[in-house]
Amino acid sequence: MNDFFTEEYERLLADGYISPDLYDVYKVKKGLRNNNGTGVLVGLTKVSEVDGYTVENEAKMPKKGNLYYRNLDITEVAELCGEDFGYEKTCFLLLFGHYPTDEEARDFSAIIKENYGLPTGFLENIILPHPSRSLMNHISRSILSLYSFDENPDDISGREFLKKGISLVAKMPAITSYCLQAKTHYLDNDSLHIHFPKREYSFAENILYLSRNDGLFTPLEAKTLDTCLMVHADHGGGNNSTFVGTVAASTLTDIYSMVAASMASLKGPRHGGASMAAKNMMNAIIADIGTDASDESIENVITKIFAKNYYDNSGLIYGLGHAVYTLSDPRCELLRATAAKLAAERDPERFCFYTRFENAAVRRLREKTGSACCANVDFYSGLIYEMLGIPEELYIPIFATARLVGWIAHDLETLLYCNKIIRPATRYVGFEENKK
Repeated sequence: MNDFFTEEYERLLADGYISPDLYDVYKVKKGLRNNNGTGVLVGLTKVSEVDGYTVENEAKMPKKGNLYYRNLDITEVAELCGEDFGYEKTCFLLLFGHYPTDEEARDFSAIIKENYGLPTGFLENIILPHPSRSLMNHISRSILSLYSFDENPDDISGREFLKKGISLVAKMPAITSYCLQAKTHYLDNDSLHIHFPKREYSFAENILYLSRNDGLFTPLEAKTLDTCLMVHADHGGGNNSTFVGTVAASTLTDIYSMVAASMASLKGPRHGGASMAAKNMMNAIIADIGTDASDESIENVITKIFAKNYYDNSGLIYGLGHAVYTLSDPRCELLRATAAKLAAERDPERFCFYTRFENAAVRRLREKTGSACCANVDFYSGLIYEMLGIPEELYIPIFATARLVGWIAHDLETLLYCNKIIRPATRYVGFEENKK
């Protein structure tokens, strides 16, 4: 059997080979990217904007990065929230198009809290009996299962879509935490710890309460996670998981299937796994040279990385560079400041090393490529999760939990204003000569 697959796969590689030159011959945009690195325009949105460059004479020109949620810069959103929890207000902003008044914020928060709980029997019959090594797969399966608990699951009219979407957002802390508990108990042979959502807790507080065995957390921990949720809530309509969701939405499928499609995209290491990659790389560097390393030692590590002679030999510095941001990533700016506050209590030496390494690596990468670059959101998010004691297997699920509201907002926008099935084309090149 193995010989069969090995032999046939080798034939497939030979017979099915597509020359990279053909993409240029037929002007096909690989990865929906233009030759200058910008994304191919595939839609219109008023939900959010990722602004990291200008285009002059078809050339990509660097600029300070901005992320706008409904015309408000993410830094302004953070300032408006102040010391209060901001994720719920950010959800309102993305879904309804304006920053909430105090009364609107109270009413919306009450609706979120009313929907924290899962349907009767869902935990016992859907989540716990079917653990998975992949939390993202388990969470996706659980989301799809909510279809069966919805009295009218295929109703995606505007008002009903919003109600279902908000209910789904509110349930994510419980779904994510219970999928983790199922895995650690049934597959990792640890004790089973089940807490039930508390209405007096914010969204971020409930994530920490439900996912921790003792249910304990500090105000600083909760505010730190809240900031992480805010900056991950949306990132334009062109990121892979959001685009996948709108493609599914254009077919008029149900909301649970739309979200599951986006979940499948985010699970991929090219999309959702960057914070883990950055954190693991930094841990390896610190284990090698220490947090008190000299500037020369840091420079030597960077040289080895570029020479593909360090860590995973990929030549990549994880957490640096971005498809859109050039001079700065506003999410990284916010999380750097957030990490500093938490690190002052937890690990100031590690945070100091991060900032030193970031400055050196950005400078060296700019020198190497001749292009503007910056640290991205993933450089500090992994450090924050680590300082919060969040298990690595929850990194992508927390990302998904935060981003779900953005998916809902873009899917609704697609349904309301595009309302046309997305159906691009491909060019058949089977008659082309195979040339490697």
